[in-house]
Amino acid sequence: MILALDSSTALAGLALYGPEGIAAEFSWLSHRDQTVQILPLAQKMLDLQKLTPQALTGVAVAIGPGSFNGLRVAVSAAKGMALALDLPIYGLSSLDIIAAGQAYLDGELCALVEAGRGRFGAAFYRVGQGRWQRESDDLNLDVAELIEKLSQKPRTLVAGELKTAQRDELIAKLPDKVVVLSPAIGLRRAALLAELAWQRQQSGDKGDDLTNLQPIYLHQG
Repeated sequence: MILALDSSTALAGLALYGPEGIAAEFSWLSHRDQTVQILPLAQKMLDLQKLTPQALTGVAVAIGPGSFNGLRVAVSAAKGMALALDLPIYGLSSLDIIAAGQAYLDGELCALVEAGRGRFGAAFYRVGQGRWQRESDDLNLDVAELIEKLSQKPRTLVAGELKTAQRDELIAKLPDKVVVLSPAIGLRRAALLAELAWQRQQSGDKGDDLTNLQPIYLHQG
């Protein structure tokens, strides 16, 4: 059973994933209180499934990009659990998690997470037929820079965290260039994080180096 933890942004998530698929999943707006929420909720999720931490075979964690303080919470918690329980740890990009959830659509995709101060962590992908392929490095963009990037690309699906005003601005300025997915469809899901980690484990991947695994922090410029 894989336990997945994601506190990349104020939108946090937890999931349990095993041989039969998703056993439990929580997604919630943490209001930046991930530090006091994430471990008690992880224990509650285990309790709901009548499991103890000893039933876990690995820990998955979203490593960003995202908010500086948010990322540290889940990464620290996941590393602590992996160390205490002698479990492999699997770190995955927060943007790749979003892309994995849109792979059954077709076309160009821009995945977004909030990076603080009105900026986004972003990456571009090609999705279709259940597969996704990354086409860019992680980018640090404000809304104007994002609009400029999108204006130069083919019609693009946009998924992830956007405030209502930002969604409206994208649609108004790029009506023929973007399809902004709804918040529910574009949600960054901890269950997908867990599934990607489960696939790695089942393929024989022994996990990431516990000491060297670090959050991805983006810098402007």
